[in-house]
Amino acid sequence: MLREATSVFAVWFCIVLLYGVLCLASNPMPGLGILSFIEFLRNPIVVFLNIITLIATLYHTVTYFLMTPKVMNIIVKNERLPHTVVRNALWAVTALVSVIALVLVYI
Repeated sequence: MLREATSVFAVWFCIVLLYGVLCLASNPMPGLGILSFIEFLRNPIVVFLNIITLIATLYHTVTYFLMTPKVMNIIVKNERLPHTVVRNALWAVTALVSVIALVLVYI
């Protein structure tokens, strides 16, 4: 039940992103839209909700990665792949995508 409740915070994050796009698109002068969006993001309530969203998303990810090997039967050479291999592969792909995203952001 708690895992499904994390979707509420995903909706919050989607609303924040939509508001950011609307701020960028609505202002006639370039640069003013991003300033109003940054002002919104600096609000302590928004910061608190974003921290809660991050925690909920991490919880959702961990429980998903723990559950996936149990429901996913991968058979290699007539033997079932161990749970740890699938779980570690999921974490490795997550780490790789995160590193690529960080590199692209900070280039």
